[in-house]
Amino acid sequence: MSRTKTRRRTTPKPTLPARPHPTPEFITDQQIHTAYAARLAGLPTTPITAWTPHPDGTHSATLPNGTHLTHQPGTAVFTAHIPCAQGAHHAVNITTAQHLNTATQAAGQCTHPHGGHRILTLHQAATTTAETQALDVTDLRADNDHQPKEHPQP
Repeated sequence: MSRTKTRRRTTPKPTLPARPHPTPEFITDQQIHTAYAARLAGLPTTPITAWTPHPDGTHSATLPNGTHLTHQPGTAVFTAHIPCAQGAHHAVNITTAQHLNTATQAAGQCTHPHGGHRILTLHQAATTTAETQALDVTDLRADNDHQPKEHPQP
């Protein structure tokens, strides 16, 4: 009686895909300390997990009104980056909720253009046009009577 050998499978069996598990939200001690410092300062309550740690050791969170708070651990000072009506962000060091409210009001009343495009009223545009001098191209050409210079040879 002869026995036949069955071949063994040379390719590995495909593995079943692993079901993704949601990662639990871990909080760090620094996040807890930052949230506690914000609470002691009377700042608006934000979840502990909203305080994002950064490589430089600071933590930041964004409030619902768009204000971005940054905290350096070990200090009671927060830096608030408050958006203003002109599109910029005002950076203000704050230690209490009253400082935050005052800075938010000041940013809301800001009229400085912050280097952006300036929108003129009709009166300002008329004044600017009246102050502008007309330039004659022939005068510009007469002032530039210099001949082009050659590049120096090495």
